[in-house]
Amino acid sequence: MSTPVCNVEPFPRHLLLIDDDLSLGKMIRDYCATDGLTVTAAGTGEEGLFLSQKKHFHLIILDIMLPKMDGFEVLKRIRQRSNVPILMLTTRGATRDRVHGLQAGADDYLPKPFQPEELNARVQSILRRAYPVPKATHLQIGDVELDEAERSVTIRGLPVELTGAQFHLLRLLLEQPGIPLPREELIAKIFDRDAQGQDRSIDTLASNLRRKLGPHSSGTDRIKSVRNVGYAYAVDRKR
Repeated sequence: MSTPVCNVEPFPRHLLLIDDDLSLGKMIRDYCATDGLTVTAAGTGEEGLFLSQKKHFHLIILDIMLPKMDGFEVLKRIRQRSNVPILMLTTRGATRDRVHGLQAGADDYLPKPFQPEELNARVQSILRRAYPVPKATHLQIGDVELDEAERSVTIRGLPVELTGAQFHLLRLLLEQPGIPLPREELIAKIFDRDAQGQDRSIDTLASNLRRKLGPHSSGTDRIKSVRNVGYAYAVDRKR
């Protein structure tokens, strides 16, 4: 019987930001770009609706406080024709707005002001829920191949010896290439326990895995540490 194969390609995740705060928009675009996310910005609800109809987006970040057409009306109109994931930006403490947004079809909310790392964590969480990666017994990302059935890993055809925990971590990262996975989630899945205080177990594991895999042919690291989030398998963009 042949082994089912899933050749996972980097998923181009295109975001639409609808917010009239230009400085916030630039911050979000710059930060998301470091994780391979493309952000298109719209300064009004009307412009955002137009763009959402003309292009395909994997997620929409929508501010409630917009000039003329507010975020709730934009959300209502988008939901009339699309189930695209929507993250609403709300005013801190505005419980009524958050409840209204969730009831109207928003997938999650984030109170302003926020740190870019917090936004990134929310975005990645929504994307993982909305676009789950099918399980596979064989994963191939670039020159790395992982065979679940054989418990083997090769790079450019050469075997790489990994411990059970290192193999588990690599499989989790390869299932969602380029997407940072939270440290707490990795610890729970690999070690079957909650993260404890200054728990550095996943950091040590990731460091050892990075060393064993070695860099991409371009010289960049394969295992990427994402500050205040966790780890990701970095796709070699220069291949």
